[in-house]
Amino acid sequence: MTIKPKPTDAEIKAQIMYWGSQQMTYVIRNGLSMARHKGLKTNWVRRQLERLERAGQVKRVPSVYARQICWALVEVVRP
Repeated sequence: MTIKPKPTDAEIKAQIMYWGSQQMTYVIRNGLSMARHKGLKTNWVRRQLERLERAGQVKRVPSVYARQICWALVEVVRP
């Protein structure tokens, strides 16, 4: 089993869109982990999402959970 390097911004954004238009932080991490990015920590993924949020590429969206952050792309690109 080979461990891939940390996921790119494009891979993180693609994971948000994988199951729908928005995802919780831990779901994004789990999806990236299944895509051979073993060893990722949820807090690392959250920091990358916060960096993408500051860059205006993703945004936080309302969730029914008080402590879990849900993320969506700012500009959704449909094929």
